[in-house]
Amino acid sequence: MALAAILFLTIAWHVSPTLPGQTPGRFYGLIFHFYGAALLTAMFGVAIALSILFPVALLSDCLIQGNLIEAAQHYLMVCVLPACFAYLTIQAIQRWVPKHLFVLILGNGYVAAFLSVILSGITLLIGNLFINGGAAHIDLEGWLLGLIIIAFMEGSLSEMLLAIFLIFRPNWVATYNEDAYMSR
Repeated sequence: MALAAILFLTIAWHVSPTLPGQTPGRFYGLIFHFYGAALLTAMFGVAIALSILFPVALLSDCLIQGNLIEAAQHYLMVCVLPACFAYLTIQAIQRWVPKHLFVLILGNGYVAAFLSVILSGITLLIGNLFINGGAAHIDLEGWLLGLIIIAFMEGSLSEMLLAIFLIFRPNWVATYNEDAYMSR
């Protein structure tokens, strides 16, 4: 399963939609459309998700593009940050929202993925604006609109895949507890 996830995400990261005003091929231009960090966090937990995402970042940037520094940046900003945001969202949903299978799929699949992309993207934007002084180079309205579109795609794909895994392989989903969600 881990090998399949690594291969799938390595391919998915090379599908390259870009945000308006960003140069194609640059990491800060958000050149990916499926992180996978939130889905892997919902399925396996944050530690295993980050362990699976490390070779994805290494394969995607270091071996294919030959840049170890960019692979490290990619891992931190596209893997660690979204996985942490997804983990915090999942924990909040499990603590404060009633246990229901629909809530599990919608919350852990869609909401966690959507928020992890939005919060990670805003963090990248703030970094670009304040650290690089890139306010003159960034089309802020287009960038935020593109970020929302990417977040909807991420949330939809994560929710759909989580629902499929819950149906066919519920033992792969770490956030699923049959006694809590199917007791009625």
